[in-house]
This record gives sequence, C-alpha cells and structure tokens, in this order.
Amino acid sequence: MLALVLAAASPVAPFREPHRLALGAGRRPMALAAADFNRDGFVDVAVGAEGTADVTIFLGDGRGGLRAGAHAPGGPHPIEMVAADFDGNGIPDLAVANHESTDLVVLLGDGKGGLRPAPGSPVRVHSVPHPHALGACDADGDGDLDLVLDDWGENRLTLVRGDGRGSFAGPGEPIEVGRKPYRNLKVRDFDGDGRCDIAAPSYGDGVVTLLRGDGHGGFLAGAPIHAGPAPFTLDAGDLDGDGHVDLAVQNYSGQLSDPSDDALTFLLGDGRGGFRLGPRIATGRAPFHVAVGDVDGDGFADAVTADYGDSALTVSRGGPGGLSPSRTTHVPVGCRPERVILADLDRDGRADAIVTCSESGELVVLLARSPR
Repeated sequence: MLALVLAAASPVAPFREPHRLALGAGRRPMALAAADFNRDGFVDVAVGAEGTADVTIFLGDGRGGLRAGAHAPGGPHPIEMVAADFDGNGIPDLAVANHESTDLVVLLGDGKGGLRPAPGSPVRVHSVPHPHALGACDADGDGDLDLVLDDWGENRLTLVRGDGRGSFAGPGEPIEVGRKPYRNLKVRDFDGDGRCDIAAPSYGDGVVTLLRGDGHGGFLAGAPIHAGPAPFTLDAGDLDGDGHVDLAVQNYSGQLSDPSDDALTFLLGDGRGGFRLGPRIATGRAPFHVAVGDVDGDGFADAVTADYGDSALTVSRGGPGGLSPSRTTHVPVGCRPERVILADLDRDGRADAIVTCSESGELVVLLARSPR
C-alpha cells in the first residue's frame, strides 16, 4: 500500500483573495463549464443551478470579472455540463446532465451569450439511476461530436451519437467498464492515434479504466490502472512536461466522517496509453472534485482539488516528475466548495479557479497570482 505523502506549504500563494458572487435566493450552483459564449475573445462561465432549473451564462470582461447574462432551461438538478460545438457552426453549445433525471439537456449557443434548446432536447438516455459524468468527442469518426456519460448502476458507460446539427440519438449504446464509474470521466486521445479515448474512475474497484477508441464508436478496455482507494473524479493534462497526457485522480471515500481515502493521486502517461503511478498527495478533508490547468504559467499543468470538508482548495503544482508535495499548498475559499474548473479569465496566461459553493449559493473566483 502506498503511503500518503504530506503536503508542504508553498512559499507563494497561488491565488489572490477570493471574489464571491451571490447567485440569489434559492439558487444552488452545481455544474460549471467555461467557453467564449458571446465570441468577444474573453472566457465566459456557464453555471447550472438547482432551485431554478436553469443555466446562467456569466460573461467575462477579460480582466477576471464576471457578470450575469442570459438564462436558459437546463433542468432541475444540473450535476455536470460540457461546452462544445455540437451543431458545427463554430459557436459553443452546452450539454447538461441532471442528477435526478435520465434526460440530457442540449442547448445551442447563438454567439451572443444566449442559449436555446436544441431540436429533440431533452434527450432520454440510458443511465442507472441517473447521470453524473459527461464528456464530448467524435467517437465514431464522422466529424460530428458525440456524448459519453456514466451508467454506474450497471457498471458501464453510455455513448450517445450526435448528428452534427445539435441532435442526439438516445438512449445510447453501452460501453463496458469497471465497477461504479461514478462521478466523472475524461475524453482525450491518450494513446496518440488520433482517436477519442475515455478514462473513467471505477470507484468500486480502486482503479481507472482506459478505454481506447477504434474510431468507429467502439471502445476496448485496457488493463486496470491502480489509482488508490475510492477514485472519485479525475482530470487530464501534462503534469510533467514530457508532451504526454497525464491524469490527476481525486480520492474520496464519499463520507465526511471517513477521511482515510482523502488524497490526490497522479498517473503519468507514456503517450501510448500506459500510465505510471505516482505518490499520493494529501488534500484537505472531503475533496469533492479535481481540475487540471497551468495555474502558475510555467508550462506544467497543475492540479486543484475542491476540499469540501475544509472550505479550501488544495493546489499541487506540476513539474519534472509530476505533482510534488513540496509544490503543494492549501488555499481557503470561505465556503464549502463542491466543484472547481480552471480557465484564464484575465488573459495573463495563468489558469484561474472558478468554484461552486452550493450551500451558500455562491460562485467564487480566485485569480492566479503572478509569481514573484
């Protein structure tokens, strides 16, 4: 069993002071996605909120500020969103998975920051009991984006094919995977063959399963990749600067009262679909989510976990060899974070953190600090 490596404090705080945005009475932000929805060259943020059954586009000003813009019907319990161009017009669209429903909501962007329901939306999909994870890629090589979601109750994923005009053919096709691919998944080309692959954490097996795409909508599972107990969520990026895609895996028992599994594990990719297990790094209590991006602008991807139990983020910086306890620090948020994404809101070349705190109804923005 791997020993947990305790994190050392970083000499330079990675973020400036948090900026808090209250969403209003009854609005509980849950799902996040970043894209330039109004095509002004600045990153915007889509926020799916419980309590109002809608998605709000927060428009970026290119200096780190966000202001609430248009609303669109996103479903009652948005748990995951992915922004991509589903109808091929060069404008970001949005797919939304709802926690208490087997319907996927697809919203098409108008290029001005607005969204409208796609033809045939919502799309009934096969997911037991309901989806938690969502990814988009061209799985069958026809030039149109498809959607992949979890079906954790039946120990598999579901592929839902797109037609390139914003419509999708539910209920989808099964993809076999390990036990309980519960909380999220990541679609990338992990083996360098130009095809869409899927990395899915199998919460029940303590592994990550890599499914290699054949370019025609089929996927073949490779050998399970050990990722420590209770792999909950993961994200992908080049953590060690070797040009290959690596994985940051967030481990969490699922219980606030049991911190024994709370950790960050990284897996270094070899560019051919193989991964080497790195040391586990201590996070705060109950890390709910992980995101990967270059927070300090040094060319290495970093990993950030949302530590719900400590009202903080854990930031572990990448470098030669991957993530390191000596480059890890904890950053107070001031509320209980549940989801974090990284995007460059102020155009300084460093990834900023956008965090949901559903209990307090807040969106929290932490701009990356310039290194001294």
